[in-house]
Amino acid sequence: MSSGSMAAMINGNDGVKAEGSMSPQRMLKLVALTVLGTLVGWYASAILAFAGNTYAFNNRFTEVAVQSYWWYLLWNNIVVLKGYALVGVGFTLVIYPLVRLWFGWRPFDRWGVIWRTLLFSGILYGFFTLRLMMGKPYFGDYGYLMGWYDALGTAMGVGVQQVVRDLLLKWLPLSMGLGALLYYLSKLRHSLRSRTGAYFTSVILIAVSLAAVSATGWALTRRTESTRKIDGSKGPRNIVILASDSLRADHLTCNGYSRQTSPRIDELARRGVNFGRCLTPIASTLESMTTLCSSQYPHTHGVHHMFPNRQMVEKVNREAPSMIQPARAKGYDTMATGDWCACGFNEMPMGFEDVVVSDFDNFRVYMSEVVYLHHQILPLFFDNEFGHALFPKLRSFANYMTPDVVTDGVNERLRQRAQDGRPFIILAFYSATHLPYKTPLPYSKLWTDPNYSGPHRHELALNVDEFIGSTDIQEKWRRFPAAEVAQVTGLYDGCVRLFDDCVGRVVDTLEETGLIDDTVVLITADHGDDLFEPGVTFGHGLTFNGGDQANHVPAVFYVPGAAAAGTRCDDVCRTIDFAPTLLDLVGLKAPAGFEGTSLAPVIRGETQHLDLAYYGETSYLFFKRTIEGEEPLHIPPMDETTFIDESFDFHFVLKPEYAKAVLDTKELTVRTQRFKLVRTPGVKGPIERLFDLTNDPHCERNVVARFPDVARRLREALRMWRDKGTQMRPSEIFDGKDESAIGGTAPLKPEPADRTANSEVK
Repeated sequence: MSSGSMAAMINGNDGVKAEGSMSPQRMLKLVALTVLGTLVGWYASAILAFAGNTYAFNNRFTEVAVQSYWWYLLWNNIVVLKGYALVGVGFTLVIYPLVRLWFGWRPFDRWGVIWRTLLFSGILYGFFTLRLMMGKPYFGDYGYLMGWYDALGTAMGVGVQQVVRDLLLKWLPLSMGLGALLYYLSKLRHSLRSRTGAYFTSVILIAVSLAAVSATGWALTRRTESTRKIDGSKGPRNIVILASDSLRADHLTCNGYSRQTSPRIDELARRGVNFGRCLTPIASTLESMTTLCSSQYPHTHGVHHMFPNRQMVEKVNREAPSMIQPARAKGYDTMATGDWCACGFNEMPMGFEDVVVSDFDNFRVYMSEVVYLHHQILPLFFDNEFGHALFPKLRSFANYMTPDVVTDGVNERLRQRAQDGRPFIILAFYSATHLPYKTPLPYSKLWTDPNYSGPHRHELALNVDEFIGSTDIQEKWRRFPAAEVAQVTGLYDGCVRLFDDCVGRVVDTLEETGLIDDTVVLITADHGDDLFEPGVTFGHGLTFNGGDQANHVPAVFYVPGAAAAGTRCDDVCRTIDFAPTLLDLVGLKAPAGFEGTSLAPVIRGETQHLDLAYYGETSYLFFKRTIEGEEPLHIPPMDETTFIDESFDFHFVLKPEYAKAVLDTKELTVRTQRFKLVRTPGVKGPIERLFDLTNDPHCERNVVARFPDVARRLREALRMWRDKGTQMRPSEIFDGKDESAIGGTAPLKPEPADRTANSEVK
């Protein structure tokens, strides 16, 4: 079909000139060419912005990208052209009927077509910019444009704000799309007028069929009737683990936090068992999630830091046990899913049969994201299956994948299992609460100052060069004014609420499908985060200063029929205890090699207390630690200690020459209910600090001199754990004595941390 006949069909007049002097074909051509010229301008501006911003960065990885991978950057700028092409077609199809109708009302010449097309192109671009501002405000500084929206919320309330948001982002585009569709259908009707009856009969039959499917769609899901475990006894058999990166346990309302950050998690805590003092042995994602699934400490499974080489990864895949192994042997469906924070499951699937996560942790993905971020048409493709099919890399980008997308995938899987009745384990790992605390509206406004005008309006503003190329960035962060700390904390709490809403959606689906009575649900995290507690700024896995906040994670178990439902246990437990607990609860045998202890006896009401000590280590040291009066060891910055391993899928890998230095700079700790001993490598020797957490939760006063016997006992427990892999229980450490009754042998002195010469644990 020629372009003229196509235009004739679209206009339904067989090529006859419209009112005035312009033919439909010429008008369509002018609209298309004007849209094309507009997109060429946008593309050129994106290329110029990309070039300018790239050369403005000043770190070694940028130099590597420009010098060694310029061809890859160029190719990504070419790949995005298919998005521009689709936008061009879409803009033309939407704008042409508007120009055509305007022409029918008042004819104009070719310049009239051009400026009206430019006008509508600007309006459409403005709409997508508005969509971006409301849905992902952290993509740019839109505060000066969104003042009216904030004022509307202040004056009329969040409800009115949401109505306006829906009108602008849902009903307006739906109306425009429907209007364009009706226009083209009317023209198609004219072109097929000789077959109008048959055409509409077909349409009616299709509509009736679709309506029938929709009306009976409820029958596609059914309640799971089986409540039998594998061994035949009654009880739950499915497992759902919902975890968010950097989620602090003490920022959940059910754990005493003042803000209402977690209503849906709180509800699960009221119906389940809340372990209020759960700690991860290492506060870094890759290592912690490996520990959670394998029930092994880092020094056992071998992943001590976040930049492992291929040999370390292959060793874990080959040798580490996993809670998934016995489940798969019994026919379980197993899936690990998540956004960019879950990328580690690509390299270490930990036994999961189906891994649906981003592939964020390689250098080529970083480079692609930098390119894509400069092309402002791409928000059209962010969070929909069509966009992901067109640009598969979007699934790997931190800025594009959202918690809602992850939740949709979980819920789809749950509905499938509700249909076929197959038992399952689903682990969903979200980036919702990870630095730099990005959230869309309304979450970013829930607990932040509406009058705040600093750099952290929608996220913690991070300087990439300082982050990866310096070890002293914390010195800058320590100078944060109180207002900035409050703003960032408010952003973080909005992130918690975002994750809580995702939890609520999954729980709703479990209830709708009838799976809730046959499923154990665990709410947790890989680690917490520092938020300006004493001696710390931001981050995690760097130090044990400030208290437990970086290692303290939620541990809310919903277990249908649990005898201890509605209770809280504040005894120390660990994330290495999760795998044996979950398998115990669904009647599966734990594999050999687990180092954790099942918490199921507490959940079943068989006991109210645990006798567990916490052992932990820090991860890769991004920044220099600070201890008053001391000089801890440190390593060079990330861009000096890591390299891009092209043979290992372009991952960041620790240079072999720094492997020993990373281990030598690790802090080690052992913690009981009351006491916490921290061993820090120092320039002049090991730095040992003991804290009495009952009176000093933020670990500000070293009491080694006051409790020398406690220090000695914990020192020996730490040595046994590190050197022999033996975990001493508090009852063993203190010879059965009640540690809460231990008295000091010297007056409490608020003095700088003491260094001991003891070298039993180095």
